[in-house]
Amino acid sequence: MEQSIQMGKTVCLQYTLSLADGILVDSSTDSGTWTYVHGHTRMPSGLVQGVEGLKQGDHVRLELAAADAFGALNPDAFQQLPKDRFPASTLHVGFSGEVAGPGGSIVAFRIHEIGEDMVTINLNHPLAGQDVVFDVTVIHVQD
Repeated sequence: MEQSIQMGKTVCLQYTLSLADGILVDSSTDSGTWTYVHGHTRMPSGLVQGVEGLKQGDHVRLELAAADAFGALNPDAFQQLPKDRFPASTLHVGFSGEVAGPGGSIVAFRIHEIGEDMVTINLNHPLAGQDVVFDVTVIHVQD
């Protein structure tokens, strides 16, 4: 019997991720097929709901608003840090790095602005605030 995507199933997908205007962000062609455990792997809520119930060979195009994709842009996720905490080689707008977060987690950041003494970093997901399109084909579903 063919299995459908539901909580706890291991799922393998081929996908493309684009911005609403069609600009390609990522794809399984570049990154390889994506295998995850449904309902246990952190992923956009709109993607989770959009593939639920699909079976091997099914294809779906999901046009997701920012809130259902990578979230709205959170103004509180912009923080200022002293400029001297950054190596000179990293001091350019757009530089991406990681900092230690709460409980030993790793938090990705991007440099948003560089002032005279302070650097503003953006801790939002790089696609926060963006509407996106996931084009997904189910390759395999198993227990």
